[in-house]
Amino acid sequence: MTKRSATAYAIVLLVLLVCGMIAVVAFAFSEIDRLIEAIVGLLVAFVFAPVYHELGHVALALGADMQVVYVKCFCFRYVKKGGRGKLRFCSPFAPDETQVVPKKTGSMKKRALWYTLGGLLLEGAFFLVLAIAAAVTAFVGAPDFKLFAMLPYAAYLFFLNVAPFEYPSGKTDALIARGIIRGEPAETVMLAVMEAHGALFEGKSFGELDAETLFSLPQLAEDEPLFAATLDLKYRYALENEEYELAQDCLKRLAASEDYLSDEGYFSLRVELVYFSLLCAKVEPLKKLQETDEAFLRSEDYKAKRILALYSTLAGKEEEGELLIGQAKKLLEKEPILGVKKFEEKLLERIKTDEKDDSKRV
Repeated sequence: MTKRSATAYAIVLLVLLVCGMIAVVAFAFSEIDRLIEAIVGLLVAFVFAPVYHELGHVALALGADMQVVYVKCFCFRYVKKGGRGKLRFCSPFAPDETQVVPKKTGSMKKRALWYTLGGLLLEGAFFLVLAIAAAVTAFVGAPDFKLFAMLPYAAYLFFLNVAPFEYPSGKTDALIARGIIRGEPAETVMLAVMEAHGALFEGKSFGELDAETLFSLPQLAEDEPLFAATLDLKYRYALENEEYELAQDCLKRLAASEDYLSDEGYFSLRVELVYFSLLCAKVEPLKKLQETDEAFLRSEDYKAKRILALYSTLAGKEEEGELLIGQAKKLLEKEPILGVKKFEEKLLERIKTDEKDDSKRV
């Protein structure tokens, strides 16, 4: 489907949404109680329709043995980081989405398909129940205008997502599901990345991932979200296996695509650029990070401790380096993903061996 078709379809649905809301208000306008009911119904729909959609993803993700790490629906945002989940308010105009991490490998195509379709299934059920309930109230001669007012927006969201289109905000669930079934390049990479994260959850480190699969994935455009995710996996694989030329190449390609990175992805890139620069005995990037993100370097983050431990060791401050390594290992006890913990511990152990190499002093 072309972008022009997607735009036309979205415009038609928007026009129908507005017409539907106007029609409900017009029918309710004769009585103040009905008008209040209609307004309440419209407001409730704008809140609960997107919430039901994302809850569908969450429910089927949990059923597919996946861990939910991010959910944004309407003005609510849930983020799980470092083993802790936080619920916060956010802009209702930001795109709604759910992000998950598989907790095990195997049957990834089937599990990803169910997770992808979860939003449509629950949202469709929500719309169907609303429609039946509204029709019943009208049939018995006591129409509930709250239910009728909720119908237009519930229908709009369902039909917006059920069509296999790509909008400026991203692909619809139907398009992603079709890509999974057909084995499209983006969805093939998505399944491979999910399989890799499942392996990390089970205890494999980045360097133990299947290299043949990792380095034979279809090439994606830089603006594809999975472009950065794949490069990040390759970078950490190369870093753990001391393939530094490959690791450097991955970082350069990530840096070249920084315009398409999320805020979290961009900051992660900056952190790894500083760490890799220290491996090459260059301290200038660390000094820049101290100027812009001193709070991060002072935080209780094992990545910050890893950077400072490496710098201290290279500067000949072995005792300080040992202390920072110990602090990093203590913080890693809270890391829920075993493979990430294993990877970070290997990097910390490697810093100890560098203490004996005077050629790496800065």
